[in-house]
Amino acid sequence: PVPIAVFFLLYKERMVPCFNSSSHPLLSADELAMETRPAEKDDLSAAVQRPHAAGGHDDLFSCCQSKNFRGASYAYFAVHITGALVLFMTDGIVGEYSGFVYSYAVEEPLSVVHKVAGYLPSLFWGFITLGRLISIPVSYRMKPATMVFINVVGVLITFLLLLIFSYSVVFLFVGTASLGLFLSSTFPSMLAYTEDILQYKGCATTVLVTGAGVGEMVLQLLVGSIIHDQGSYSFLVCGMIFGGLAFTFYAFLLFFHRMYPKPPSDVDDASPDKPAVMDDTGQYQR
Repeated sequence: PVPIAVFFLLYKERMVPCFNSSSHPLLSADELAMETRPAEKDDLSAAVQRPHAAGGHDDLFSCCQSKNFRGASYAYFAVHITGALVLFMTDGIVGEYSGFVYSYAVEEPLSVVHKVAGYLPSLFWGFITLGRLISIPVSYRMKPATMVFINVVGVLITFLLLLIFSYSVVFLFVGTASLGLFLSSTFPSMLAYTEDILQYKGCATTVLVTGAGVGEMVLQLLVGSIIHDQGSYSFLVCGMIFGGLAFTFYAFLLFFHRMYPKPPSDVDDASPDKPAVMDDTGQYQR
């Protein structure tokens, strides 16, 4: 019901290109401006926002128009792609580890009791929650790029130790908790890091969120098929490979960050390199 309701609102607001509604939007441009703009703002800010309000909502696919990418360097697109690939791997690890750690634990060589193995997914998600709480004060003292680096290296080392101590039930619990901590803040830190690079509004967020969601879906299907054919031990091998790929893509992201030019103050308004200005509607956050 939620996607249906959202589509209905988009239809009423005339934001779906294929279905142009003949009815009026839920709020007219003037009413929308009065709702979103405080009355005490000065005349200058009102003059700046008036053209934006008169235009109403942008088209649903306005960020995909070619004019928005005119003059963009290849590093601009490379940052989007590599950032999305990092989240593809890390969020995919979250999905596949939480989905198959129980199956891995109850199979040989560990053969953990089913009741005890049932605590592993809860432990994993519990430490993800704990890690997100810890990352809030840490983010005030540490740069997002450093946090992402620590996360991807921590995931890689944890999977390596899980492979080395694959016969230890105790270390399986320790490694599960460690993975939860390292994976907890990867997504918000990556969003903050790419925002520092691109100064974007919303389209880059769409690319990153889509990459993370697709990775969480695809890697679960892939790992499930491999475990079915190759056995439970391949569960850790897949995690190690995905962690290595996440680190590799992050290294490419750092490389393209060095090559990405800082936008000047007088960049044209249509350029994607233009620094973002906070609008009335704010920015999308996960």
